[in-house]
Amino acid sequence: MQVVAGIDAGSGLTKAILINQDRQVLGKAITKTGAGLEAAAAAVLEKALEQSGLRRGDVSYIATTGLGRYSIRFRDIQITEITSGAKGACFLFPSTRCVLDIGSQSTRAVRVRETGKVIEFKTNDKCAAGSGSFLERAAKYLQIKLEDIGEMSLHASNPQPISSVCAVLAESEIINHISAGVSIEDMLRGIHDSLSERSTSLLKRVAMEREVTFIGGVAKQHGMVKALEERLQFKVNVPDECEFVCSLGAALLGLQRFQKLSEGVGQNERDN
Repeated sequence: MQVVAGIDAGSGLTKAILINQDRQVLGKAITKTGAGLEAAAAAVLEKALEQSGLRRGDVSYIATTGLGRYSIRFRDIQITEITSGAKGACFLFPSTRCVLDIGSQSTRAVRVRETGKVIEFKTNDKCAAGSGSFLERAAKYLQIKLEDIGEMSLHASNPQPISSVCAVLAESEIINHISAGVSIEDMLRGIHDSLSERSTSLLKRVAMEREVTFIGGVAKQHGMVKALEERLQFKVNVPDECEFVCSLGAALLGLQRFQKLSEGVGQNERDN
């Protein structure tokens, strides 16, 4: 049996997924990245192996993606998160033509072919207000759990916009809303509305086409999905485990590469 691992080394979380030659998922795991990217990758791979009943020696090929992909020295190949996210999204939803990926540090809009090949992509600016990390900071400031944001946002009755594109200024807006007696639910929906507006702008910059598949940790928040769909005025695809899409895509691309190598194709090529 051919077993390929895809590891997505993010700044906050590291994910691993194992697939076989038939592209069936054998196991998966997730862990906090912490200070050591390679250590987190090794640990999460072991968790996925344990879940699948496999051992390290059973793994034929390892593909890495994400911010820390170059830090994982035991990799066989590294793949950008733009490429891996597109591949994973199109595998799960074959009609995907655009991918929106909102992670901890960035937001990406990607237009793809039916094969999952990237045609064009755009990323947000470097400010945290345009990514998932702002939601994390807002949760800490409002003293609520990050995992509760999505549901609380759904109960907003009078959403208050967060218009600043700078995270520091956006936090100042939150302080002003608190002083004015605005409910947490209305503030959270305002944050989701702000993120959805910026995300829609990115999608338009890549000549957005339907269907749109929404991936990344922020896609787990139902309130964000609702805000995005209202902004776009159509439904989007959301994978059940949206945080694993990039690791899945890396594994799929790794499998393709391994099978080519097994056939003697591209043996002189090396990972950078």
